[in-house]
Amino acid sequence: MARVGLKRLEFLVERLARDLALGGSTTLKGQRQFVEAISNSSAVTRTLTAAESGTLFTVSMAAVDNNVALTLPTAGESIAGVFYDFCFTVDSDDDADFSITTGANGTDIYGGVITLAANSTVDAFAGMSKITVDGSVAQSTEGMKLHLVCDGTNWHLSGHIMTAIGTVHLVGAAGA
Repeated sequence: MARVGLKRLEFLVERLARDLALGGSTTLKGQRQFVEAISNSSAVTRTLTAAESGTLFTVSMAAVDNNVALTLPTAGESIAGVFYDFCFTVDSDDDADFSITTGANGTDIYGGVITLAANSTVDAFAGMSKITVDGSVAQSTEGMKLHLVCDGTNWHLSGHIMTAIGTVHLVGAAGA
């Protein structure tokens, strides 16, 4: 049997055009989520792509009056398992909204955001096509984390925020 050098093996694995079945006690080290900053230093309107799945978006909504409006990829079998994380790094301006929409009336967002304080509460959403972190309602968004994952038909939301009980940060809307 011929020996394959490390550089040749690395070349072959990097260009592998199929899934690799790892078994036993295989461990991958050094893997990190890709991180991208979103700032409302100017207004942002953007459609996320399935290729950006797994990205951690750090969000700053501190600038005055500028909104961020994101649209999720169209749900379908080809994007089942696509997910995004959003972490808010500072408190929001009182006139800055951060919204996420499915872009389609037949595609909805289900789930909720838990307030992590004594007697926790949940901002729950069922059948909403758009959710908004509403800066005019509450600005205490630093530390909020949102996770959205697609099941191929709809999007599922989970998250948390450290704030006073009863403070509503997210509002939902039906229809795209």
